[in-house]
Amino acid sequence: MVAFENTTDNVLTVERSLPVEVLPGGETPRGSLFLSSMDCWALAVVPTLYTFDRGDANVVDVIKQALSRVLVHYYPLAGRIAKNSLGKLTVDCEKKLGVPFVEASANCDIEDMGDIKMLDSDILEKFVYRDPTEKMLEVTPLLTAQVTRFKCGGFTLGVVVNHCMTDGISAIDFMNSWAEIARGKPSSFIPCHDRTFLKSRVPPQIGDHYNDFARVGDISNMTTSWEREPTVFKSFHINGEKLATLKKMATTDGQARSNCSSFVVLSALVWRARTMALKMKPHQLTQLLIYVDFRPKMKEHMPDGYFGNAVVLPCCLCTAGELIDEPISSTTERIKKAIERVDEDFVRSAIDYMDKYRFEPYRVSSLLISSWMGLDYGDFDFGWGGPRQLGTGNLLPTDCVFMREESENKKDVAVVLGLPLSAVNTFQELVQI
Repeated sequence: MVAFENTTDNVLTVERSLPVEVLPGGETPRGSLFLSSMDCWALAVVPTLYTFDRGDANVVDVIKQALSRVLVHYYPLAGRIAKNSLGKLTVDCEKKLGVPFVEASANCDIEDMGDIKMLDSDILEKFVYRDPTEKMLEVTPLLTAQVTRFKCGGFTLGVVVNHCMTDGISAIDFMNSWAEIARGKPSSFIPCHDRTFLKSRVPPQIGDHYNDFARVGDISNMTTSWEREPTVFKSFHINGEKLATLKKMATTDGQARSNCSSFVVLSALVWRARTMALKMKPHQLTQLLIYVDFRPKMKEHMPDGYFGNAVVLPCCLCTAGELIDEPISSTTERIKKAIERVDEDFVRSAIDYMDKYRFEPYRVSSLLISSWMGLDYGDFDFGWGGPRQLGTGNLLPTDCVFMREESENKKDVAVVLGLPLSAVNTFQELVQI
């Protein structure tokens, strides 16, 4: 067992075993799996942590054995990234090298973890297993798992998955299937691994609306703040009353619009507040990109159970001066129109663009917002009840996530993002309307 201690107060100690490779518990297809251009743009690992208030002595074995069985259905997760003769990325399903699984124990109660929505990387990495080959694309595992037991009898399940394999909706389907099998039930969900539905067109047909892929520079010298100051990742609480107030502010006629969602008005608030907190110059271009699931947008019905990335990022682009000076009703209209542009033509054009051009990371003047509000993780019952909390970490400076806030008011939201230290208080004041 290897011990990890919290370097700040030496309170939290986690001991964990060496990883054991879990293989599919039955015959699975061989060959290679096609990855779409959207999958290939998403080559980043995503850690998530789930907390469960109770378990028993069998919790590790039950979850590990269920993982072996669920991998029969989700066999690509046991494979490795490879390149075909054209240099395109695929998943090699011949070499089933398995999923590293780690058993661990913590020296505290699970309540001592507090709010886990955004964990410091030093703490998070005690509860998720990051493979040492993570930066070696064609060697590293596509999924890892760690179960950590606590003194109180509760446990956490930490999962690290390569984003090229799954978006949020597919990840939920996988976790639900894993939990069902752990409870002794057959999986109620059959994944479809054929991603050729999202092949690019030959020749590519790229539309003329691609501000979505514009690379916006940093003329406000914000990068220096990120480099010189500590980055503070924090969860900001927005309650239902504040959201209702926002909706009233986001009207042009004084009457709340039924079609103006909480997500849209909150995105407008966060974009404006971040722009001001980072002290962008008036002529600085600022870019908001929204993750949109396009499964319901396709005229040709996508395969049932599609397992992979099915999201696009429609964009709003304007100067910081325009954004700050305009009423929030105008900002919400920008966002609504961007989202409404997503149809099959938009999606196909985005696929062609991503297949033709190399991905370049977004600059700090861009903000990418994703909502986990609709991801129903409450049913991840491995036999001892569903998870109490979901958390993550290691976000990029351009990322922002909306998560459910655990409270009596089901409309409360947690806004999770990272900011340079000097910008945190300003952002806090601006979102506390």
